[in-house]
Amino acid sequence: MTSTSVDPLPRSTINLTELLDGLPDLVFVVDGEGHLTYINAVVERDLHWRPTELLGRSVFELVHPDDVPGTKASLDALRDHEVGTPIEARVADLEGNWHWVEVIGVNHVAAAGLSGFVCVARDITQRRMWEVAGADMARFQQVMQHAPSITMLLDARGVVTSVNGAFARILGHDPSMVVGQALQLFVAPESATTLQAAMRQLRTGTRNVSIEMQMLVAGSGVSGGTLPVRFEFADLLDDPVVAGIVVSGYDVSDLQLVREELLHMARHDVLTGLANRALLVEQLEDAIRTTRSVALMFIDLDRFKPVNDLYGHEIGDALLREVAHRLEHAVRPGDLVARVGGDEFVAVAPGIGSWSAASALADRIEGALSEPYVLPIGIVRIGASVGVAISDPKSTVTSLLADADVRMYDAKSDRRGVSRALAERRRSAIERRRLADELATGLANGDVVAYLQPIVDLIDGHLVGVEALARWHHPTLGLLLPASFMDLVEDAGLDLALGEAVLSSACAALGRLADQGVVLDLALNLSIGQLGTNGLCAQIEDTVTAHGLTMDHLVIEITERATLARHGSLGMSSPDKTLRELHAAGAALTLDDFGTGYSSLTHVRRFPLAAIKIDQTFVFGMLDVPEDHAVVEVIIGLARALGLVVVAEGVETIEQYTMLRELGCDHAQGYLISEGMPAADAIEWVLARVAELPG
Repeated sequence: MTSTSVDPLPRSTINLTELLDGLPDLVFVVDGEGHLTYINAVVERDLHWRPTELLGRSVFELVHPDDVPGTKASLDALRDHEVGTPIEARVADLEGNWHWVEVIGVNHVAAAGLSGFVCVARDITQRRMWEVAGADMARFQQVMQHAPSITMLLDARGVVTSVNGAFARILGHDPSMVVGQALQLFVAPESATTLQAAMRQLRTGTRNVSIEMQMLVAGSGVSGGTLPVRFEFADLLDDPVVAGIVVSGYDVSDLQLVREELLHMARHDVLTGLANRALLVEQLEDAIRTTRSVALMFIDLDRFKPVNDLYGHEIGDALLREVAHRLEHAVRPGDLVARVGGDEFVAVAPGIGSWSAASALADRIEGALSEPYVLPIGIVRIGASVGVAISDPKSTVTSLLADADVRMYDAKSDRRGVSRALAERRRSAIERRRLADELATGLANGDVVAYLQPIVDLIDGHLVGVEALARWHHPTLGLLLPASFMDLVEDAGLDLALGEAVLSSACAALGRLADQGVVLDLALNLSIGQLGTNGLCAQIEDTVTAHGLTMDHLVIEITERATLARHGSLGMSSPDKTLRELHAAGAALTLDDFGTGYSSLTHVRRFPLAAIKIDQTFVFGMLDVPEDHAVVEVIIGLARALGLVVVAEGVETIEQYTMLRELGCDHAQGYLISEGMPAADAIEWVLARVAELPG
């Protein structure tokens, strides 16, 4: 079969401009830098640009910023190939709307008359819409309508242009009544500014915004029910397919409840439900700032620990819950009650500025907490010590709490018969801090020393030992007794420094006596802070032996309060462990202030005691108060039965001395024998006493 050829139409019969302008696709030529050197008339039909407006401009000016890197990379790759790989990009029309186009280029840089890259671009916006819908718009719409979360589309003004069925299921609004309305109309008034702020963010270029709003629920009455909804906004206004702000939302009611519960737990005591220290500080700070005067009550329970130790933590917890309940009913409506420690509470009463009103509230609290408690194990009685402080213009949270704390300890001391001078009772938190700093300096300078008080045998008057008593030679206040500064020692963490200063000073004096042939026992008081220190026994032994003394002449005096702290905290020792170490090293143990505690007999059994000391309050009243006389007699009888030595402190009269001897008490100390003396005076007194007594 013979092939025939068809002659092409003569070139002169085809108008190339009309041919290119009649194509369905956009044809353009760019130079090596991407500047447009030719573009067909299709650009006016599809993008509304006149070709003359674009010639000479960079093609990248029309491309969406997010698509510029890919477009440049494609153009660079075309330099080494004849035909490029198709890419998709968004280009802007004259009104600023974005169209998806598919572009392919041919390298004609070396061709005469062209010298550039010839590109063909086809508008695929409609195709992209079908791709998004999975080529099945009806199915896609069904999926969106039944999606569990709210999905809607907003225009640039915030008007709803489309919404799914979840809007009705969650909020109760008919979707047909929502479309065409501003989303603002369905937002609770308190969240209106939140939505406005989100829309402003989107207008300033933020692509994604997350907010939480209270939404109005349909049919919830005039007052309006609301529901918390979390919304995610995605700005796709420049997307030619979506051309709107996509909003998705979901009900966060359960999440909000959990969040509120966690917030409550973070600001409240788990056991009692009262405010905790964090919430107390926050609200007290606000009250001080906004209220002319604030009364603060620092409340510490009396006799709670013995109940907790005796009956267990479950009973202790039940007691604390009942205390919290009574406190909430004892204060005024609107007052704050907080639990700040194991058995410590604080009440804040804004607006109370007079001491009489504050004292009346404190009395009411004390009365409420002192009533008997009916617990599963029976009736329990405890009390409370309340310290009162009232704010002034200079008050801070710290100073007000500190002042109330000081006055609480004053109230507790009054109950125990230990009273401080009025000036000390009114010591402010600032004064306490200053005095604590001065005490630290005084310890470093050797201003705190031991005064020695003799202890004698009641039968023959022989000197058996001395007790080391702390004295502070203050540079301006003069000689200070422990009652003036011991409350600062533990708060300022000076227990160890004070103990070391007193022990070292006392050992130095007894070492000088030992050099002259007089060997005496040394009684030393240890605090809770000292007993809780790891390695305390070794430190004491080092100090004692450094002065040529031995541990078997050291008597450790402990109060019942110190022994109640049975368990060591993190990084600390327990008092039990420390006391047993001291006993094993040779020191004798004496229980001080016997008869004033709540479980003295328990402590006699717990520790390897050598002696007990009768508290001076019983010695003082034994001549005139039958009950005190009976207590002294019972203590001496108990000690005899247990094989313990009995020491009476606070002996001031010959009548007391004589009666104690008749009752069988072993040793005594007090002003009748001698007050505490400086080391030099004590050495002189001891040597003179030894010389006077036979044998």
